[in-house]
Amino acid sequence: MKHAKKILVGIAVAALIMIAFLAGRQIQERNHRDARAQRCCTLISFAIDKAESNALADAAAAQALVSNIYAAYQFCDNSVPANQLHDLWNTLMFSADSYIGREAELVNQLKTISETIKANN
Repeated sequence: MKHAKKILVGIAVAALIMIAFLAGRQIQERNHRDARAQRCCTLISFAIDKAESNALADAAAAQALVSNIYAAYQFCDNSVPANQLHDLWNTLMFSADSYIGREAELVNQLKTISETIKANN
C-alpha cells in the first residue's frame, strides 16, 4: 500500500511539472507574439510620422518610409494586415509618386492597419 502511494505521488508530481512547463511555454509564446505585434506597430508609427511630414517628394525620406513599412511587414504575424502592408510596400517601391500629395490617404491606411493589429492582439 505504501509503495502504491509513493508511485501515485510520483506520478502526480511529474504531471504537475509537465503542466507547469506547458503553461510557461504558452506564456512565453504569447509574450513573443505580443512583442512582435508591438514592434510592428512601432514601425508603422515611424512610417506614419514620415508620411505626415509630407516628405514623400524627398527620396531619402520616401526610402525610409518604405523601409519602415517592409520592416513592419516582417514583424506582422496576422495574415490580413501583413498582406496589406506588403501591398502598400509594393506600391511604394514601384510607384511611390502615386502617393505624393495623397499622404493623408497613406496615413489613414497605415493607421487602419495598426489598429487592426492592436485589435487582434
